[in-house]
Amino acid sequence: MRKFFSTRRRLAITAAATVIALAGGTAAYAYFTQTGSGTGSGSVGTAGTWTVSAGPVAGGPIYPGAGTETITFTVTNTSNAYAEFSSATASIPTYEATTDAETSADADISGCTASWFAATVSNDPDLNTQIAPGDNASVTVSVQLTDEAVDQDSCAGASPAVSLSIS
Repeated sequence: MRKFFSTRRRLAITAAATVIALAGGTAAYAYFTQTGSGTGSGSVGTAGTWTVSAGPVAGGPIYPGAGTETITFTVTNTSNAYAEFSSATASIPTYEATTDAETSADADISGCTASWFAATVSNDPDLNTQIAPGDNASVTVSVQLTDEAVDQDSCAGASPAVSLSIS
């Protein structure tokens, strides 16, 4: 009987040890789910500006209702990234709060009305053209003195400024 009891006892101990081991093993696979979040940041550069410089003037001279002068401007992308050339607009600036045209030295051309001139962009890069950093584009502007059926003697011999705005 002693042998029977000892085998039974061994079986019970082995079974208990197996149950304990399995219970401990199951606990090893238990886990909690977690959530979390974080924030990082990147650095985005800023848009640069276009540098616009007037080049050679061709044609002319201009008279009321006759003649055309052409100015070629060089437009340079000064940013560190590609920039989109969207539009070019030419104009004859007015002197301070008057309607008079002004010179490129910001001097008044007294009595010579800026609206008597037509400054039009006659050649530019295609719209939405990407200009590489440091690269140039050419823009041509035509200037005429329109015939307003008024005395335009005050414009004789004058050199009005021509402005070019780029976006």
